[in-house]
Amino acid sequence: MNVKPLLDFIAKPESGGDYGVVWGRIKPADRPKRPLVTMTIAEVLAWQESIDARYQSEAAGRYQIMEDTLRPLPAAAGLKMYDLFNEANQDALATVLLRRRGLDKYLSGEIPPETFANNLAREWASLPIVSGAKKGRSFYAGDGLNKSHVSVDEFLAAVRAVKDSPAPAPTPAPSLGFWASLFTALAGIWKGRKP
Repeated sequence: MNVKPLLDFIAKPESGGDYGVVWGRIKPADRPKRPLVTMTIAEVLAWQESIDARYQSEAAGRYQIMEDTLRPLPAAAGLKMYDLFNEANQDALATVLLRRRGLDKYLSGEIPPETFANNLAREWASLPIVSGAKKGRSFYAGDGLNKSHVSVDEFLAAVRAVKDSPAPAPTPAPSLGFWASLFTALAGIWKGRKP
């Protein structure tokens, strides 16, 4: 299983794939003073709360996560409020949302792709409902803010690809760098010395 292609698919209509974007109708004076990816999750929540009464949306980041949705997510993702709202953590938060909307049930065959897709459309307004009376439209169509930005066929293909995509290769551990390597070597020599 590899959710990265599905996350990329969701991010494109939600934010253009931009981890630092906020809802487009927020006035420049009310936008965060620093890039979102340099703010902690707590700082993003505080900023969202500060503008909540003035705007219909305070969606933030690559997955356009709303304040009320974001608030409980860090714990479920194994994050703390002081962790950064950076690229890796936004992906982790969005993966929690995938799971809450049925990812594991879909992968185990408990629910069909259409059910999983419809669940995701309830989370991300730019995705279409794939069956029933609202097929092809956003779950939130008619609210004056939201509409679907992708086709049902494209969306279902992205959902189905989750089962077909191999897991990403593990990333190698980062290099310690020169000074850390030198310190480690010296520490090893020091431990080997006899008093």
